[in-house]
Amino acid sequence: MYQWRKFEFFEEKLGGGKCKIPEEITGKIECASSGRGKLVIGCDDGSVSLLDRGLNFNFGFQAHTSSVLFLQMLKQRNFLASIGEDEQISPQQSGMCLKVFDLDKMQPEGSSTTSPDCIGILRIFTNQFPKAKITSFLVLEEAPPILLIAIGLDNGCIYCIKGDIARERITRFKLHVDNASVDGNSSVTGLGFRVDGQALLLFAVTPNSVSLLRMQSQPPRRQILDQIGSNVNSVAMSDRSELIIGRPEAVYFYEIDGRGPCWAFEGEKKFLGWYRGYLLCVIADQRNGKNTFNIYDLKNRLIAQSLVVKEVSHMLCEWGNIILIMTDKSAFCIGEKDMESKLDMLFKKNLYTVAINLVQTQQADASATAEVLRKYGDHLYSKQDYDEAMAQYIHTIGHLEPSFVIQKFLDAQRIHNLTNYLENLHEKGFASKDHTTLLLNCYTKLKDVDKLNVFIKSEDGVGEHKFDVETAIRVC
Repeated sequence: MYQWRKFEFFEEKLGGGKCKIPEEITGKIECASSGRGKLVIGCDDGSVSLLDRGLNFNFGFQAHTSSVLFLQMLKQRNFLASIGEDEQISPQQSGMCLKVFDLDKMQPEGSSTTSPDCIGILRIFTNQFPKAKITSFLVLEEAPPILLIAIGLDNGCIYCIKGDIARERITRFKLHVDNASVDGNSSVTGLGFRVDGQALLLFAVTPNSVSLLRMQSQPPRRQILDQIGSNVNSVAMSDRSELIIGRPEAVYFYEIDGRGPCWAFEGEKKFLGWYRGYLLCVIADQRNGKNTFNIYDLKNRLIAQSLVVKEVSHMLCEWGNIILIMTDKSAFCIGEKDMESKLDMLFKKNLYTVAINLVQTQQADASATAEVLRKYGDHLYSKQDYDEAMAQYIHTIGHLEPSFVIQKFLDAQRIHNLTNYLENLHEKGFASKDHTTLLLNCYTKLKDVDKLNVFIKSEDGVGEHKFDVETAIRVC
């Protein structure tokens, strides 16, 4: 991957990309989430703040008494789930609570502020579910209002809460993922839900293992996918519901049957993410102490952006942008350039094959692909590589006006290439009477009786010729 070409397919947004988290957020940022056009930030003072597209402060409220540890915006409804510390009822009971807020319903909080309606509060730790340090948190919206909440712990267990929290109709259960290891590090560092038809699956990562839990089994069945794992923040899910984990030597992808592709590049993976088919990675270089943020296009084997960044605390995607929040409360925001800008950049460097791969992998329409092929054909033609140029022009049939190509090859007196093009025009059903006339004249000039016979006798499956018969008789 060190040989991969580097490009600047992304550009800085929001006043040069570098901006500050609003001054209204005074606490230390502990967690962040995004969704439904919002950025949500939780702090060590128990406050939760919502930011708009310009990263301006929208409103804030006191979600927990002290620290907010985890946040997740839900997708199907305008709900926010949080985990944080509240007041202890008794010395035996932990104050760690799960709360769900309805952001569409606001309640007066004080003289001048409002806060969203808290529709459910649950104490996470009970006698049956003893206290441990929470290391990961994930919410899956099943059929609303049913939520499935997975809380990963440092003792190798996952506490699950399923049901309608607002009506307190829930069930709780515990999953064992990793037994306490020799080094005492069995924390559940990453979680990922995957829905396969009727099957509900949960990926669970610890530093020493990658597991798959089949949630529809009773009790859920655990399958070990790998004996290596990963640390916090270097776990993500792709848009194809593959689990991605980062280790110092490589980034690994996992399907439900085990380890899939592996992309080897060195450096501590501080953060992993996935954005519109791109792999996002913050890598720490031990040699110079710098952090690099790379955006990898794995299909085309290129680096779409590479930037040296400060110490990153959170990485989020929203509004079609990638937002990095730094430990010093600065923020960096970049978005993808449009296809035209990316192609212009490649054309200037004569990287036509990269441009063709790019338009094809990013599902550009056929006319856009044909335009790239035409430009590549023009480039090859200017270098007098006529055979390769014609190979590109043939792919444009149906989108590019044939006279453009015919004129070029008549001028260059490349009758073999011209014949090839006209044959393909007829084969694909885009030939006019004039094209038939020209092709028959080409065969005559080449004295290619065999091809002439094959062409005249050729019929498609229903006994019809692929050319105008009267024209052919007249020319012959």
